[in-house]
Order: sequence, then structure tokens, then C-alpha cells
Amino acid sequence: MTTSSSPVLLVRGGHELSGDVRVSGFKHAFVTVLAGALTGRSTVTVDNCPDIEETRVLLALARSFGVRVRGGGRTVSVDPSGLTEHALDPRLVDRVHGAVYLLPALLARFGQVRLPAAGGCRIGDAASGARPVHQYAEVLRRFGAEVATGQDGSLTVRADRMTACELDLRDWTADRELRTGPLYSGATKMAILAAASARGTTRLRHPYPKPDVTELVRLLDATGRPARYTPEGDLLIEGRPDGGHGRPVRHELVSDLIEVVTWATAAALTGGKVRLTGLTPGRLAAGLAPEIAVARDMGLSWHPTARSLVLTGEPPSAAADITVASHGIYSDSQPFFMLLATLGPGVSHIRETVWRRRFTHVPELRRLGADIEVVDAEARVLGGHPPSRPGQSVVGRDLRSTAALLLAALAVPGRARVYGSEHLVRGYEDLVGDLVRLGARIRTESHEDGG
Repeated sequence: MTTSSSPVLLVRGGHELSGDVRVSGFKHAFVTVLAGALTGRSTVTVDNCPDIEETRVLLALARSFGVRVRGGGRTVSVDPSGLTEHALDPRLVDRVHGAVYLLPALLARFGQVRLPAAGGCRIGDAASGARPVHQYAEVLRRFGAEVATGQDGSLTVRADRMTACELDLRDWTADRELRTGPLYSGATKMAILAAASARGTTRLRHPYPKPDVTELVRLLDATGRPARYTPEGDLLIEGRPDGGHGRPVRHELVSDLIEVVTWATAAALTGGKVRLTGLTPGRLAAGLAPEIAVARDMGLSWHPTARSLVLTGEPPSAAADITVASHGIYSDSQPFFMLLATLGPGVSHIRETVWRRRFTHVPELRRLGADIEVVDAEARVLGGHPPSRPGQSVVGRDLRSTAALLLAALAVPGRARVYGSEHLVRGYEDLVGDLVRLGARIRTESHEDGG
């Protein structure tokens, strides 16, 4: 079934979930906030950190080149003043995609850096699933860097100095009008991080708008690298090669948007009532606005107005017409909305414009009884056919597909096996443990036990 040595999840579905779950900080925002902190001089304390594998690997990378890291769990302080070593450990880089965003900090400090091929979920459009890196090279060149790309996805970058520039981020979109595609987010983040240490003021036109960018902008501004949006929506960043003011800064991460979507889906699939706690309501509602709008169209209410949000097990009452786009719902949310669509009436359509091959969960959901077809990056989901076929084994190929398949198995009235649990630790503190605490019946066994 799979070559992974991670435990198999044995699920007995058909049980309601009930109880409280604390939502962690947004993992994508932690990556950019950490990278932004390392471009400056301030000691940055980050509250509401996600205590996940990706966080631990990135902090291990930071320590490996001299950054002082204090604390752990949900509060971490990083002091970049001791940064002295710029060699990136390939064993660590191979475990997370976010390592690529450490490039600007190391380049600003040392003038050259080599990034081995980065890891992470293999959701890219290449046959191997590898994600592209040429957009990072193109952005850094616009700031004056010399960049060589290896066939293995590695990057070697040199720059005596970084100089501010003007970029139109639509140049890294697959659709300039819709402003979406697999390169847009990464190009925006790399441009912001490079601008923080560049000489002069950088203007970024049509930047990617999601919280993993807006949290970074807030952090740069707080640490003395002025960053603001113009009335037209451009982003202006005043670079500070000296690293900003150097005073200590505290930053609370926005709640994990995809975790909220995960739990909303779990509640709808299994019934019962789940209360999410520890939320950052204003920023969460803003970042989750596209998902909240789609949920509303499906007859669901997800709007967080306080530090908590109660989710009931009501199924959708309407079909959905969804476009996954950089200004729409996250691509990470797509597998969960697909699951929700199986519960509702009618026929739902889901168009994927970011990672167009991100449908590895579809044959697995069909194995569990869902009626889904995919043609040209568009899924047609027939409602009224939720996961219901017991005795099946399914394989998650990436973080979100594995989480969605685990939730699907919880809806099946009987037993199911879920492979791929090794992916979950990169995005959830303890998804399986939380589900069990809320009433799910899940146990683990080794491949040797499971056959």
C-alpha cells in the first residue's frame, strides 16, 4: 500500500465528536515571521506558535547558524544577533519547504548562500510533485543578486548589496486577471523578505494578500523596517540594511486558518459539537473570509467573533461552486470543502487554480464511497454520497490529503485504515490525539502488525 514506516491509523467511524480544541498559530505565518525576524536585529518573541514538526525543524536550522532560540512550545524567542554560520544542513532543509525563505536573511548577512533542495509536501505540477524554485531566483535577481539554480532544485545566491526595486507580482501568476497560480505566494514572500534588507524603498504591486504575507508585513513594520499598503493596494517597504531599530518585539501569530477548516469539516462529518478556543478573532475572520463566504453559500456558519467558535454537526444545505485561487479559498482548504460537498445536496464544482494536480485524495475518497470526477483541474462532486464504505484502506500523499482522509474515515460506519500519518506532524500539533479526546475511535499499529 505504501513504503512509509509510519504507523497505520485504524479508524472505527460513526461516532460523534464533542468537546473543546485549542487552535494553534498559523504554520504558514510562522515560517514568514521567523524568516522576517532573522533579517533584522530585534529579538522577536512569537506567541501562539504552532508546536509542530515544521516549527521544530525551522528552529533547528536557525540554531545551526548561530541564532539564539529560547523557549519552546507555543512561545519562542529568536535573537538573530549571533548569526555567524550560513551553511544550511541539507538533512533539515529536506524536511520543510519553508527553509527557502531563510535565504534573504543569510544573503543580507554574508553576501552568499547555498540552499539545498527544499522538502515539504509534493503538491507541485511536475510529475514528481516537486515544487518550483525558479520564481525565487527571478525575484532575487531583481534586487541585484546573482543566482544559479541546480537541476536538483538547489539555489546558490550571491550579492554584494541588495537594492530596492519595483515589482509587479502579477508577473508570477498563471492568470493576471484572477491573480493566482503556484508561484504567486512564494514570489511575494521572497520579495518582501529581500526588500527588508535592501537599500531604498521597494514597491510591490498586486502582492499576494493572505495572512502569511500580512503577518510578515506587521512584523517588519514593528521591527523598524517600515511597511505599509497604499490606497491602491501596493506594498511599500523601506529597506534597512542595518536590520532596523533592534528593540525587542512581541508578535502573536494569527490562528491557523486551515485548522479551523479542518475542525469545521470534522464536526459536519461526524455530528456533535466542537468548540474551538484560543482564537485571534479579527485577523482570523479577515484571513478566512473566502472560506467563510463559501461556507455561508453552503448553509454553514463559521464566523469567529470572539476567542472561541462553536461548530455544530449540521451538514451543508446547498451545493457549492468554488474556485481555489490566491484571492479565494486556500488550496490547503480544497480537500475539506470537497468532503463537505459530499454531504450536501446537488452537484458541487471545485476548480483548482493554484496546484492544478492537487487531487491525490480523490481516488481515495472514491474508494470510501464518494462520487467525484476530476477533469482539467476541476472536480465535480455529487452530493448525498458521503464516505460510507467500510473495510477500505486509503493513502494520504501530503499533509492536507491525509487529514481529509482521516476525517472521511471517521464518517464511515465501520472500520477503515489510513496510511500516510507521517504527514500530519508537519501541520497539526496532535490531530489524532485531539480527535480521540473528542470521541473518535482511532488506534495505531505498525506496518508489521497491519500487514
